[in-house]
Amino acid sequence: MYKFYLLPLCLAFLTGCTSMNSFNFYSMHDDVTLGSQVFSETRTSMQQQGVTRNANPAQVRKIQTMVNRIAAVSDNPELPYEVDIYSTSVVNAMAAPGGKIIVFEGLWDPQKGLCKGDDEIAAVLAHEIAHVNCRHSTESMTRNTLVSGALAVGTAIAKSRDNDTAAYAMGGAFVAYKGLLVTHYSRRDEYEADRVGMMYMAKAGYDPRAAINIWERAAAGGGNSGSPLDMLSTHPNDADRMQALQEQLPAAMAEYKRRAK
Repeated sequence: MYKFYLLPLCLAFLTGCTSMNSFNFYSMHDDVTLGSQVFSETRTSMQQQGVTRNANPAQVRKIQTMVNRIAAVSDNPELPYEVDIYSTSVVNAMAAPGGKIIVFEGLWDPQKGLCKGDDEIAAVLAHEIAHVNCRHSTESMTRNTLVSGALAVGTAIAKSRDNDTAAYAMGGAFVAYKGLLVTHYSRRDEYEADRVGMMYMAKAGYDPRAAINIWERAAAGGGNSGSPLDMLSTHPNDADRMQALQEQLPAAMAEYKRRAK
């Protein structure tokens, strides 16, 4: 099993849309620039750890073609979408801003993988492309900057007035924000990426029922569902994601059938 010690910058951006119209300090050009930097840093880090990148050219072409097909029906098809595939047993895929997608081969491993067939792989890719289009990474950075700045100013003012109670209260507010509100936003982002991604895959001609199959299988396997600590998780639990996707399915199926005509 490989251990991944990516730079903090990478970890900040590889997150998984509060809204495509949400306030954001960063431009779309910034997203592309930052994403390219993350992509490059990830390549360097993986190479240093001996992890092979894009070892199977046919596989890379296949996944890149799927990404291009989904990106073409996204809200920002003009972004420079690019895929890197790493030869590890990690069951995951991640998106950096601006269209860079990182996929680990464990995603479709026959024994331990999450995806069975192209439609399910497309569901994961569409979810990541939704993160890119909804600009979750830079929106999260914007929120963190605004709240952290406001609380820092409040704490400084309280300390300047020798108001220890107020200063401690501001410090406590920051802890609560980092521990609860930030994870709330992250879960909300995941739900939106699920919803937007399901519509993207349907528009691209992939069966949206595959997205539900993934989380149904994950929930049945134990996953992270039902834990009393779900409220502190940055991702919704598997069963909740499956239920939310089921509610979205009629609209997605209508789009899928319309495109199939």
